[in-house]
Amino acid sequence: MGKAYIVGCGPGNKDLLTIKAIKIIKNADAIIYDHLVNPEILDYATPGTRKIYVGKKPYVKRISQEEINKIIVNEALKYRTVARLKGGDPFVFGRGGEEIEELIRNNIEYEIIPGISSLTGVPESAGIPLTHRNVNHGVLVTTGNSVENLNIPDCRTFNCRMYTLVIFMGAHNLRDIVSRLLSSGYDPALPIALIENGTYNYQKTYTGKLGDIDYSYDDSPSLIVIGDVVQYHKEFSRSEHRIYSGKIVTLFYDLYAPDTDDLENEGITVFKIRCADVFPGNMQTAQLYRKNIAFYGCYTDMLMDILRSSGFDLRWLGKIATDSTGKALLQSYGIFDTTDISESGNDYTWIGSGKEKELQAVKVKPLEMGSYIDDYVKKSDLVIIGGQSDTLPEGIEVKDGAGVIRIEYPYEGLYSKVMSYFGDGDEKN
Repeated sequence: MGKAYIVGCGPGNKDLLTIKAIKIIKNADAIIYDHLVNPEILDYATPGTRKIYVGKKPYVKRISQEEINKIIVNEALKYRTVARLKGGDPFVFGRGGEEIEELIRNNIEYEIIPGISSLTGVPESAGIPLTHRNVNHGVLVTTGNSVENLNIPDCRTFNCRMYTLVIFMGAHNLRDIVSRLLSSGYDPALPIALIENGTYNYQKTYTGKLGDIDYSYDDSPSLIVIGDVVQYHKEFSRSEHRIYSGKIVTLFYDLYAPDTDDLENEGITVFKIRCADVFPGNMQTAQLYRKNIAFYGCYTDMLMDILRSSGFDLRWLGKIATDSTGKALLQSYGIFDTTDISESGNDYTWIGSGKEKELQAVKVKPLEMGSYIDDYVKKSDLVIIGGQSDTLPEGIEVKDGAGVIRIEYPYEGLYSKVMSYFGDGDEKN
């Protein structure tokens, strides 16, 4: 029996992850993560770590909380260190308490790792102080999933204006929420802000007056802030006013992801996705028993992940053919007897894409294709193919008007090519 860590991963931006959370992720044997957890955080995990996606997209339930509780318990019974990653802070509308109750019922050791909550992180990223001297006295926090159960005061007996109201999970119900607030005595002239994708470079803040806010919900994670402090957004906010703020790039890479800090410092969001994670199809490990296999090095860690999670013993494989990168990586798994990929014949089963042998390939199951990867690509203004393939992975669709370019490893000129594509900030908007 192992130990479960309930880990808060912050409001989105990977740089807001705590040092303690990084340590837990690096040491985890199994990771269970949500839809709102930035996928780049998973890069801190060691190769071979078991990863389980239990995301629930906003307002569209994919897996019940009861099922998630069972998964956490089952993983803790099998592995020494289990990291349950949650967006924001586990104890602020994160159902962390429910998961801990389940662990207690099953006598499983646990630890809570606090995270920066969206409650504070998102408004701050938008330049909105929740409290400001001589403006307000406090903060009220509630959720807007159900307007009938909306917990708000009656302004006829409570000085609502002196308290900032923050509403989680309510953007899809905005019209009904506003109606309820106005009927409770809230001033229709009170400033309101809806902050989408808070703390990311593509964060966007919509402001207006409570009585006439113009906003159209588009499934983006959003936070509602109501109060006189919203007026400081225009003066205090900096992140949304860079020339390239809101521009999104998705980069598919084979093995090593490039450093894109210089692009992100310009306000561009860069999603980095390993090509080996997105090839559609399914792979039954049983079909590899006593089979000779061939694959490019970029597929090594992914293949080891699949074999390990399915309980497949590496000694059940036949010969292994791979390139120099694959040979080096396999040594970390204790595999030293390999064949050069150029010597693989027709008796080898290809894993992933084998270029000219692609039609013979056993295509692997994607890393939760349709969870976050599909979302990212559809948001992107530019898609970069940085892998061995000359085309996008099968099943990937870009939005209308998005560009697609190829930049080979080691990605020389990445910054200049991306900046050239976006021009001076006025082109291709």
